[in-house]
Amino acid sequence: MTTEEIFLNEFLEEHNIEVVETDLGEFIIQQLKEKPSHFVVPAIHISREKIARLFSKLLGEKVPPEIPAITLAARKILRRKFITANVGISGANAIAADTGTIFLVTNEGNGRFVTNAPPIHICIAGIEKINPTVEDSFTITRILPLYATGQIMTSYVSLITGPSRTADIEFITTIGVHGPKELHLILLDNGRTNMLKDPNFKEALQCIRCGSCLNVCPVYQRLGGTYGYKYIGAIGTIFTAFMHGIEKAAGPAYACTLCAKCTQACPLELDIPKMVEKLRNKLQKTGYTTSPHKRVLTNILRTGNPFGEEKGIRTSWMKI
Repeated sequence: MTTEEIFLNEFLEEHNIEVVETDLGEFIIQQLKEKPSHFVVPAIHISREKIARLFSKLLGEKVPPEIPAITLAARKILRRKFITANVGISGANAIAADTGTIFLVTNEGNGRFVTNAPPIHICIAGIEKINPTVEDSFTITRILPLYATGQIMTSYVSLITGPSRTADIEFITTIGVHGPKELHLILLDNGRTNMLKDPNFKEALQCIRCGSCLNVCPVYQRLGGTYGYKYIGAIGTIFTAFMHGIEKAAGPAYACTLCAKCTQACPLELDIPKMVEKLRNKLQKTGYTTSPHKRVLTNILRTGNPFGEEKGIRTSWMKI
């Protein structure tokens, strides 16, 4: 998600570099040239029949619309990519500041491949992923699966502290064995420092991207992935305002119903509706207001009521 935030794929492709998403959902989205529709399951809006047709075209053979067959087809396509890739790029679910350890929580196993098979591993993560200690990072690792997929723990939890190494020969450390020879960690700001400095919105940086808020959101249930820009939903609206400009957040901010179901579902109980209200205040001061809201305000200023009816008409029923 962090690379989508900074349009990394598009930039690399413009420079004739082949980019292949390895998460199954993201791979499907990439091949269809669509937009992800969920934090955890980005291709949830696409039917298995459509995916089977896509994979049949990619493989040049018939792929039945059965989920095990589709998964096997993806395995065939991606396995070759893992082995021949020059660079593997990953994100991070948490980073421990005391050891520099990168925590990756996955189910499919693609995280293990992409961070081990290529000779170079590049991790790109927002600065909010940094935690003081390994123990703090483990806390995130334990919370995330429960709220993201309902699992006590995911299939794979990777802890990466530097490139691969060995000391098996004369107890002398040598870099680069079966895993990557180089590991580069890129910490991304992109508006996060400004968010941290703003007391009304800094709470959003605690989001662990579990997607539980989307699962209960009535607006998301109707609009799906169109409810937002790069980041989806009400919490995504806050990210969008700081990372891509307040004008990109205007539409989604006014779509939120402020029902607070997201706060109830959030493992950290983030007060998302309150932040959306604060964002609407900023939008209004900047001039971004929906037409109905403008009409109501004009009516109140002109007639004293939101309906635009003259005072005499509004009180005529009271006359005897």
